[in-house]
Amino acid sequence: MALHFDHLVHQVQSPENAKVFFNKRSIHTVDGGTHTMWGTYNTLSYFGLSYIEHIAVYDETLFEQAATLPYSLHATFQQQNHRFGFSRVALRTNRIEQEGERLRALGFDVYGPDMYSRTRPDGTVIQWKLLHFGIKGQTMDFPFLIEWADGDEQRLAQLQQSGAIDSKQQITMEAVQFFVKDVQATVTQWQKLLQLPQAEQHPTHSSLHLPNIRFDFYEKAEAQSWAFAPLAEGPFGVLLQDMKRVKETLILPGAVCRVNTPTKNAK
Repeated sequence: MALHFDHLVHQVQSPENAKVFFNKRSIHTVDGGTHTMWGTYNTLSYFGLSYIEHIAVYDETLFEQAATLPYSLHATFQQQNHRFGFSRVALRTNRIEQEGERLRALGFDVYGPDMYSRTRPDGTVIQWKLLHFGIKGQTMDFPFLIEWADGDEQRLAQLQQSGAIDSKQQITMEAVQFFVKDVQATVTQWQKLLQLPQAEQHPTHSSLHLPNIRFDFYEKAEAQSWAFAPLAEGPFGVLLQDMKRVKETLILPGAVCRVNTPTKNAK
């Protein structure tokens, strides 16, 4: 299985407020759960199996302990001085141990895979493995990898049955936008690292295609045209498709969400 996009991490002050904000704009968002091992909790916006995780800290002591794991999303949040906004992306695999071996062979520092779990609001327990990796001196975090205990078809059925996925909602995630200081260098590195097809070159950005999403990479001047000046390298925007509405731009602290009809070369 090739690496698939799994989710976009959205660091927020209040997952509950994020839930209200997105639901008012007809983007179905539900309660997630509590990560008792990390001191965090979340709400979730699902688009099929892809989703945006709106996450916040409820226990600083547990969070500080979690942030000691290098290259974790908690370490990123701490290093960015608890900056709100989009911060990391997770890629899904069903061979996480082999991916760890491949990354070690490429010279990366690899942590995991480690098993985690949390309890859903309905009392059911979900489990997953995480793998974090990076290299000394990196200016932007790489994606982290996730492997769910349940397969894709089983998870999809569970999420639909629980109401986490709204079967009436026809919104899909088309792309995640990244601000980087050097588009060519970043795209070349990520294309080789993630074993993706060659990048598409556009006047304002470059794009990499995963099986279920597109990553668009912008330098500062082009990224600013989205709505604001990104403060750190990494994801800053997401593009959603919804055939039932006109163009719409949602601006949040450190994040911008564009809802648009599908276009061949969406900006």
